Amino acid sequence: MSYRVRTQAYSGPFDLLLTLVSRQKVTIGSISISEVANQYLEEVDRMGEIDLDVASDFVLVASTLLDIKAASLVPEEPLARPSVDDEEDLDLEGLTPEEAREVLVARLIAYKQFRGAAAALAARGEAEGRMHPRTVGADPEFLGLMPDYLEGITLRSLAVICADIDSRRETFLLEAEHVAPRRLPVALTIASVDRLVRGRGRLCFSDLVDDDDPPEAVVANFLAILELYKRGLVSVRQDELFGDIEIAHVEGADPYELDDSVLAELREDFGEDPLDIGTQEEGSLS
Repeated sequence: MSYRVRTQAYSGPFDLLLTLVSRQKVTIGSISISEVANQYLEEVDRMGEIDLDVASDFVLVASTLLDIKAASLVPEEPLARPSVDDEEDLDLEGLTPEEAREVLVARLIAYKQFRGAAAALAARGEAEGRMHPRTVGADPEFLGLMPDYLEGITLRSLAVICADIDSRRETFLLEAEHVAPRRLPVALTIASVDRLVRGRGRLCFSDLVDDDDPPEAVVANFLAILELYKRGLVSVRQDELFGDIEIAHVEGADPYELDDSVLAELREDFGEDPLDIGTQEEGSLS
Protein backbone atom coordinates (compact mmCIF):
# COMPACT_ATOMS: atom_id res chain seq x y z
CA MET A 1 0.00 0.00 0.00
CA SER A 2 1.53 3.40 -1.05
CA TYR A 3 -0.29 5.63 1.46
CA ARG A 4 1.94 6.81 4.31
CA VAL A 5 1.05 8.37 7.67
CA ARG A 6 3.02 10.70 9.92
CA THR A 7 2.18 10.80 13.62
CA GLN A 8 4.15 11.52 16.76
CA ALA A 9 4.47 7.80 17.54
CA TYR A 10 4.86 6.40 14.01
CA SER A 11 5.80 7.49 10.50
CA GLY A 12 5.67 5.11 7.57
CA PRO A 13 3.35 2.89 5.46
CA PHE A 14 -0.17 2.70 6.79
CA ASP A 15 -0.56 -1.09 6.52
CA LEU A 16 2.76 -1.59 8.36
CA LEU A 17 1.27 0.33 11.27
CA LEU A 18 -1.33 -2.39 11.78
CA THR A 19 1.37 -5.07 11.73
CA LEU A 20 3.41 -3.24 14.36
CA VAL A 21 0.35 -2.72 16.55
CA SER A 22 -0.62 -6.40 16.28
CA ARG A 23 2.91 -7.40 17.33
CA GLN A 24 2.81 -4.83 20.15
CA LYS A 25 5.78 -2.94 18.66
CA VAL A 26 3.67 0.23 18.70
CA THR A 27 1.16 1.02 21.45
CA ILE A 28 -2.34 1.45 20.06
CA GLY A 29 -3.05 4.13 22.67
CA SER A 30 -0.35 6.37 21.17
CA ILE A 31 -1.97 6.35 17.73
CA SER A 32 -4.58 9.02 17.03
CA ILE A 33 -7.14 7.55 14.64
CA SER A 34 -8.64 10.97 13.95
CA GLU A 35 -5.22 12.36 13.00
CA VAL A 36 -4.66 9.44 10.64
CA ALA A 37 -8.12 9.97 9.09
CA ASN A 38 -7.48 13.69 8.58
CA GLN A 39 -4.17 12.96 6.86
CA TYR A 40 -5.92 10.50 4.56
CA LEU A 41 -8.60 13.04 3.63
CA GLU A 42 -5.88 15.58 2.85
CA GLU A 43 -4.19 12.98 0.65
CA VAL A 44 -7.48 12.36 -1.20
CA ASP A 45 -7.89 16.09 -1.82
CA ARG A 46 -4.35 16.27 -3.15
CA MET A 47 -4.88 13.30 -5.49
CA GLY A 48 -8.00 14.83 -7.01
CA GLU A 49 -9.64 11.46 -7.55
CA ILE A 50 -10.17 8.44 -5.31
CA ASP A 51 -8.13 5.29 -5.90
CA LEU A 52 -10.49 2.48 -4.98
CA ASP A 53 -7.66 0.13 -4.04
CA VAL A 54 -6.06 2.67 -1.71
CA ALA A 55 -9.44 3.62 -0.29
CA SER A 56 -10.48 0.03 0.43
CA ASP A 57 -7.15 -0.69 2.09
CA PHE A 58 -7.43 2.41 4.23
CA VAL A 59 -10.96 1.57 5.35
CA LEU A 60 -9.93 -1.99 6.24
CA VAL A 61 -6.79 -1.01 8.17
CA ALA A 62 -8.40 1.97 9.87
CA SER A 63 -11.43 -0.03 10.97
CA THR A 64 -9.16 -2.78 12.28
CA LEU A 65 -7.10 -0.26 14.24
CA LEU A 66 -10.29 1.27 15.58
CA ASP A 67 -11.55 -2.14 16.72
CA ILE A 68 -8.23 -2.91 18.41
CA LYS A 69 -8.20 0.45 20.15
CA ALA A 70 -11.79 0.06 21.30
CA ALA A 71 -11.05 -3.43 22.59
CA SER A 72 -8.03 -2.15 24.51
CA LEU A 73 -10.25 0.30 26.39
CA VAL A 74 -12.53 -2.48 27.64
CA PRO A 75 -11.57 -3.77 31.12
CA GLU A 76 -9.94 -7.17 30.94
CA GLU A 77 -12.41 -9.32 32.83
CA PRO A 78 -12.51 -13.10 32.61
CA LEU A 79 -15.28 -13.64 30.09
CA ALA A 80 -16.46 -16.99 28.82
CA ARG A 81 -15.48 -17.44 25.20
CA PRO A 82 -18.67 -17.79 23.19
CA SER A 83 -19.21 -21.11 21.49
CA VAL A 84 -19.47 -20.63 17.73
CA ASP A 85 -19.18 -22.96 14.80
CA ASP A 86 -17.79 -20.41 12.37
CA GLU A 87 -14.94 -18.06 13.28
CA GLU A 88 -16.26 -15.45 10.85
CA ASP A 89 -19.41 -15.09 13.01
CA LEU A 90 -17.35 -14.50 16.15
CA ASP A 91 -18.61 -11.49 18.18
CA LEU A 92 -15.74 -9.26 19.26
CA GLU A 93 -17.77 -7.97 22.18
CA GLY A 94 -17.39 -11.28 23.99
CA LEU A 95 -13.58 -11.40 23.68
CA THR A 96 -10.71 -9.96 25.64
CA PRO A 97 -8.59 -7.28 23.93
CA GLU A 98 -5.85 -9.80 23.15
CA GLU A 99 -8.33 -12.23 21.59
CA ALA A 100 -9.98 -9.44 19.62
CA ARG A 101 -6.58 -8.36 18.27
CA GLU A 102 -5.81 -11.91 17.10
CA VAL A 103 -9.17 -12.20 15.32
CA LEU A 104 -8.80 -8.85 13.57
CA VAL A 105 -5.25 -9.57 12.44
CA ALA A 106 -6.34 -12.97 11.12
CA ARG A 107 -9.10 -11.27 9.12
CA LEU A 108 -6.63 -8.77 7.70
CA ILE A 109 -4.23 -11.52 6.67
CA ALA A 110 -7.04 -13.44 4.97
CA TYR A 111 -8.11 -10.28 3.15
CA LYS A 112 -4.58 -9.70 1.85
CA GLN A 113 -4.31 -13.31 0.71
CA PHE A 114 -7.53 -13.12 -1.27
CA ARG A 115 -6.55 -9.79 -2.73
CA GLY A 116 -3.15 -11.12 -3.80
CA ALA A 117 -4.75 -14.18 -5.39
CA ALA A 118 -7.24 -11.97 -7.22
CA ALA A 119 -4.41 -9.81 -8.58
CA ALA A 120 -2.50 -12.89 -9.78
CA LEU A 121 -5.58 -14.30 -11.49
CA ALA A 122 -6.29 -10.95 -13.12
CA ALA A 123 -2.74 -10.72 -14.48
CA ARG A 124 -2.93 -14.28 -15.78
CA GLY A 125 -6.29 -13.62 -17.40
CA GLU A 126 -4.94 -10.53 -19.10
CA ALA A 127 -1.90 -12.40 -20.42
CA GLU A 128 -3.88 -15.38 -21.68
CA GLY A 129 -6.52 -13.09 -23.14
CA ARG A 130 -3.98 -11.96 -25.73
CA MET A 131 -3.48 -15.52 -26.98
CA HIS A 132 -5.30 -16.69 -30.09
CA PRO A 133 -5.23 -20.38 -31.04
CA ARG A 134 -4.61 -21.51 -34.60
CA THR A 135 -7.90 -22.78 -35.97
CA VAL A 136 -6.65 -24.11 -39.32
CA GLY A 137 -4.08 -26.73 -40.22
CA ALA A 138 -0.84 -26.38 -42.13
CA ASP A 139 -0.88 -25.11 -45.69
CA PRO A 140 -1.19 -27.98 -48.19
CA GLU A 141 1.97 -26.97 -50.09
CA PHE A 142 4.06 -27.45 -46.95
CA LEU A 143 2.66 -30.79 -45.80
CA GLY A 144 5.01 -32.94 -47.92
CA LEU A 145 8.14 -30.87 -47.43
CA MET A 146 10.98 -32.18 -45.30
CA PRO A 147 13.88 -30.01 -44.12
CA ASP A 148 17.35 -30.70 -45.46
CA TYR A 149 19.24 -31.52 -42.30
CA LEU A 150 22.60 -31.64 -44.14
CA GLU A 151 22.25 -28.29 -45.86
CA GLY A 152 25.57 -26.46 -45.72
CA ILE A 153 27.36 -29.50 -44.26
CA THR A 154 30.45 -30.65 -46.18
CA LEU A 155 32.47 -33.81 -45.67
CA ARG A 156 35.21 -31.79 -44.01
CA SER A 157 32.85 -30.08 -41.55
CA LEU A 158 31.20 -33.43 -40.82
CA ALA A 159 34.61 -34.95 -40.06
CA VAL A 160 35.42 -32.04 -37.74
CA ILE A 161 32.12 -32.54 -35.90
CA CYS A 162 32.73 -36.28 -35.52
CA ALA A 163 36.28 -35.67 -34.27
CA ASP A 164 35.01 -33.16 -31.73
CA ILE A 165 32.38 -35.58 -30.45
CA ASP A 166 34.93 -38.38 -30.25
CA SER A 167 37.36 -36.16 -28.30
CA ARG A 168 34.70 -35.50 -25.67
CA ARG A 169 34.04 -39.17 -25.15
CA GLU A 170 35.72 -40.58 -22.08
CA THR A 171 38.34 -43.16 -23.02
CA PHE A 172 38.20 -46.31 -20.94
CA LEU A 173 41.56 -47.98 -20.44
CA LEU A 174 41.44 -51.56 -19.28
CA GLU A 175 43.97 -52.22 -16.57
CA ALA A 176 45.78 -55.55 -16.91
CA GLU A 177 46.37 -56.04 -13.19
CA HIS A 178 42.89 -57.28 -12.49
CA VAL A 179 42.89 -59.80 -15.36
CA ALA A 180 43.17 -63.24 -13.77
CA PRO A 181 45.84 -65.54 -15.24
CA ARG A 182 44.93 -68.86 -16.77
CA ARG A 183 44.56 -71.40 -13.96
CA LEU A 184 45.87 -74.97 -14.23
CA PRO A 185 45.07 -78.00 -12.09
CA VAL A 186 47.45 -78.86 -9.24
CA ALA A 187 47.95 -82.27 -10.86
CA LEU A 188 49.68 -80.60 -13.78
CA THR A 189 52.05 -78.78 -11.39
CA ILE A 190 52.86 -82.12 -9.73
CA ALA A 191 53.79 -83.64 -13.09
CA SER A 192 55.93 -80.61 -13.97
CA VAL A 193 57.84 -80.72 -10.64
CA ASP A 194 58.37 -84.48 -11.01
CA ARG A 195 59.90 -83.97 -14.46
CA LEU A 196 62.27 -81.29 -13.13
CA VAL A 197 63.41 -83.41 -10.19
CA ARG A 198 64.00 -86.44 -12.44
CA GLY A 199 65.96 -84.35 -14.92
CA ARG A 200 68.24 -82.72 -12.34
CA GLY A 201 68.25 -85.41 -9.69
CA ARG A 202 68.27 -82.83 -6.89
CA LEU A 203 67.00 -79.25 -6.50
CA CYS A 204 65.74 -76.79 -3.89
CA PHE A 205 62.32 -75.31 -3.40
CA SER A 206 63.74 -71.88 -4.24
CA ASP A 207 64.54 -73.26 -7.71
CA LEU A 208 60.83 -73.80 -8.36
CA VAL A 209 59.55 -70.35 -7.38
CA ASP A 210 60.77 -66.77 -7.62
CA ASP A 211 60.14 -63.77 -5.41
CA ASP A 212 57.85 -62.33 -8.08
CA ASP A 213 55.62 -65.42 -8.26
CA PRO A 214 52.08 -64.99 -6.93
CA PRO A 215 51.14 -66.76 -3.68
CA GLU A 216 49.03 -69.34 -5.51
CA ALA A 217 52.09 -70.46 -7.51
CA VAL A 218 54.09 -70.98 -4.30
CA VAL A 219 51.23 -72.95 -2.76
CA ALA A 220 50.83 -75.08 -5.90
CA ASN A 221 54.51 -76.06 -5.93
CA PHE A 222 54.49 -76.80 -2.20
CA LEU A 223 51.44 -79.05 -2.60
CA ALA A 224 53.17 -80.77 -5.51
CA ILE A 225 56.20 -81.57 -3.32
CA LEU A 226 53.97 -82.94 -0.57
CA GLU A 227 52.12 -85.15 -3.04
CA LEU A 228 55.35 -86.49 -4.57
CA TYR A 229 56.77 -87.17 -1.10
CA LYS A 230 53.55 -88.93 -0.11
CA ARG A 231 53.82 -91.19 -3.15
CA GLY A 232 57.49 -91.94 -2.39
CA LEU A 233 58.75 -90.35 -5.59
CA VAL A 234 60.99 -87.76 -3.90
CA SER A 235 62.77 -87.24 -0.59
CA VAL A 236 62.84 -83.88 1.18
CA ARG A 237 65.23 -82.33 3.68
CA GLN A 238 65.26 -79.06 5.62
CA ASP A 239 68.36 -78.34 7.71
CA GLU A 240 66.92 -75.42 9.70
CA LEU A 241 63.57 -73.92 10.61
CA PHE A 242 62.17 -71.86 7.73
CA GLY A 243 65.20 -72.80 5.67
CA ASP A 244 65.18 -73.86 2.04
CA ILE A 245 63.73 -77.31 1.26
CA GLU A 246 66.00 -79.70 -0.61
CA ILE A 247 64.20 -82.12 -2.93
CA ALA A 248 65.89 -85.26 -4.29
CA HIS A 249 64.68 -87.91 -6.71
CA VAL A 250 64.23 -91.44 -5.30
CA GLU A 251 66.09 -93.89 -7.44
CA GLY A 252 63.87 -96.54 -9.04
CA ALA A 253 60.64 -94.65 -8.37
CA ASP A 254 58.10 -94.64 -11.16
CA PRO A 255 57.34 -91.29 -12.80
CA TYR A 256 54.19 -89.44 -11.82
CA GLU A 257 51.45 -89.96 -14.38
CA LEU A 258 48.33 -87.90 -14.91
CA ASP A 259 44.99 -89.67 -14.85
CA ASP A 260 43.34 -90.18 -18.22
CA SER A 261 40.34 -88.12 -17.09
CA VAL A 262 42.59 -85.18 -16.19
CA LEU A 263 44.46 -85.45 -19.50
CA ALA A 264 41.23 -85.49 -21.47
CA GLU A 265 39.90 -82.46 -19.59
CA LEU A 266 43.11 -80.51 -20.15
CA ARG A 267 43.21 -81.31 -23.85
CA GLU A 268 39.60 -80.19 -24.18
CA ASP A 269 40.23 -76.91 -22.33
CA PHE A 270 43.63 -75.93 -23.77
CA GLY A 271 43.90 -77.87 -27.02
CA GLU A 272 47.58 -78.75 -26.52
CA ASP A 273 49.77 -81.21 -24.67
CA PRO A 274 49.17 -80.79 -20.91
CA LEU A 275 52.78 -81.44 -19.95
CA ASP A 276 53.96 -78.68 -22.29
CA ILE A 277 51.51 -76.32 -20.63
CA GLY A 278 52.80 -77.32 -17.22
CA THR A 279 56.38 -76.59 -18.25
CA GLN A 280 55.48 -73.14 -19.62
CA GLU A 281 53.24 -72.08 -16.75
CA GLU A 282 54.80 -73.92 -13.88
CA GLY A 283 53.37 -73.13 -10.52
CA SER A 284 49.82 -72.09 -11.46
CA LEU A 285 47.01 -73.14 -9.13
CA SER A 286 43.53 -74.23 -10.07
